Amino acid sequence: MDLEHIRVERRDEHITDVVLDRPPVNALDEQFIAELDEVAGHLADEGRARVVVLSSAHDAFMVGADLHMMDRGWDHVRSMIQSFQRAVNRWEQIPSPTIALLSGHALGAGCELALACDWRIMAEGRPRIGLPEVLRGLIAAGGGTQRMARTVGRAKALDMCMRGRMISAAEAERIGLVSEACAPDELSARGDALAAELAALPPLTVAAIKRCILQGLDTDLAAGLQIEETEMVAVGETHDAKEGVQSFLQKREPRFEGR
Repeated sequence: MDLEHIRVERRDEHITDVVLDRPPVNALDEQFIAELDEVAGHLADEGRARVVVLSSAHDAFMVGADLHMMDRGWDHVRSMIQSFQRAVNRWEQIPSPTIALLSGHALGAGCELALACDWRIMAEGRPRIGLPEVLRGLIAAGGGTQRMARTVGRAKALDMCMRGRMISAAEAERIGLVSEACAPDELSARGDALAAELAALPPLTVAAIKRCILQGLDTDLAAGLQIEETEMVAVGETHDAKEGVQSFLQKREPRFEGR
């Protein structure tokens, strides 16, 4: 991939690091959106990575879109919204677990991108997370209103989105917006520990669980149960499922191979 604003680095055979790198604050523009989309497509390939860790090379995780784009008219803005929604959707649909490490502000588009990840670990102290678009007469239209409600519930989502609240890691953890708040100097270690734990799990099963939850959220219980049954039948035929059962019966640790 020929990328200008993102670095994709294979940490080891199972974990891939994706680093946002558009100084000074990773403000979103057309090129950045296109690269996010391209990277998500790259990571969607089966076996590409067991775990993806998303972080920033700068003080901010991402502070939103470059508002100079508004000067190009609403037709352009509509096109940008559609492109960003598509890119964020592709991030959410990456089969492997995704972890966002929020060492600095995750505002606007940054919050929306983080919401598309499966885990959000955020540094305590100065960093804030939220969707402040309303304070400029705008709406978080990159999936922000929808994923916020699905993550924290109706009441908290209305409070966050309609007031444009930008909250600390501690409050974000309390309402379920982030998975964990930790001291800044522990952020990397906490991310590494979670990535290692996830990488040790059977990747085909983990991907199936992710599909069950994401697809099930968009349907009713009966359809969700059918998705679950279909995925379980498929997973039951894998080597890793058989290995998991055999290791339990033989009282040993399983050796998952991703097949």
